[in-house]
Amino acid sequence: MALSCFLALRPGEIAALKWEDFDSESVNIRRSVVRGIVDVPKTAESIATLPLMTKLRVPLELWREKSGKRKEGYVFESRNGTPVDLHNLTARVIRPHVEGKKDCEICGKVPNKSGVQWKTLYAGRRGACTAAIEATNGNYAVAQALLRHKSMTTTLNVYKKAIHPRGIQERHETVRSRCFKR
Repeated sequence: MALSCFLALRPGEIAALKWEDFDSESVNIRRSVVRGIVDVPKTAESIATLPLMTKLRVPLELWREKSGKRKEGYVFESRNGTPVDLHNLTARVIRPHVEGKKDCEICGKVPNKSGVQWKTLYAGRRGACTAAIEATNGNYAVAQALLRHKSMTTTLNVYKKAIHPRGIQERHETVRSRCFKR
C-alpha cells in the first residue's frame, strides 16, 4: 500500500520490484508484471528513478526484516521465486483485513472490519496524485511527473480526484494569512 500511496506505483510495478532496485535515496522502476509475465513498464515514461521518502522507508525496512534481510530478489516474492500475484494476495490477505469477512491466510484470524471500503491499489495511485497537487498548491506538473504520464490530460482526467474540503479550508487560511502579513 505504501508504494502505491506514496510513490504512485502501478500494481504491476510494485509486484516486479526487486531489492536491487533500491538504494539509500531512491527506487528505480525498471520492470512490470502483467498476468505473470515480467517485462518493461507500460510506457517509456514509466521507467524512472523516484525518491524514497521516510513514510516509505519505514514500512519497507520492516518488510525487509520480516523477509529475512534479503538484498536480492523480488520484494514481494511468491513461494516459487516469481513476483507475487497481487490480485491473489489482495483476496487472501488485504481484503480480509479491510472487510473483516473471512480468515486471513497469514494471521489465521478473522480481523475486525476496518470501516474502509477497498478500492484496489489504483486508489493509492489516485490518492498520491491528488495529494501531490494539494501539497504543491495546484502544481499539476508534479503529479504528472510522479505518475510518469506522457500526457497531463491523463493525469487530470483519470487520476486527479476532488480536493478534500479540509484541504480547501487550509489553503484558504494560508492565502489569507499571507495577504494580511503584507
